[in-house]
Amino acid sequence: MTEIITYSPEETIEFGKKIAKGLSPGDVVALTGELGVGKTLLTKGICYGLGYLGEVTSPSYVRVHSYSYTIPIYHIDFYLLRSEEEVFDLGLDEIYGSDGIVIVEWAQRFPKLLPHYSQWIKIEWIDGTENARKIRDCK
Repeated sequence: MTEIITYSPEETIEFGKKIAKGLSPGDVVALTGELGVGKTLLTKGICYGLGYLGEVTSPSYVRVHSYSYTIPIYHIDFYLLRSEEEVFDLGLDEIYGSDGIVIVEWAQRFPKLLPHYSQWIKIEWIDGTENARKIRDCK
C-alpha cells in the first residue's frame, strides 16, 4: 500500500480487511491521524479481516482492548497517555513480539516506544469532502 482514498466509513473498514491479509503474529500496526479521522474504523476492518467479528471500540479510556480469536489482537490507544512511564505501565514489553497482532492508535504520541519494524499508517481527511480519507504508509 502506498496511498488509497476511501469515501465512506464502510470503505475504510473494507480497506482495513485488505491490510489484515498481509499481517502475521508479532506484527505491529501504528496508526496516526487527528481525532475522529477513522483510526478505529480502520482497526475494526483489520480485526474483521483477521476473523474477529465481535465489537471493536476505541480503547481511549481503558488503554488496551484484547480481542481473542485464532490470532490474539491487542488494540492500544496512546491518546490520553501523558508520559512514557504510563505507556510502559500498559505492559507493552509483554505484548510486542507476542503471538498476537498489535494495533496502536495515536502512535505519533510516543513513536520511540514502538518497535522499529512497526508498519506506520497515516489517515488524513481530504479537505472539502464529508467522508473522504487518504490512507497511506508513512515513516
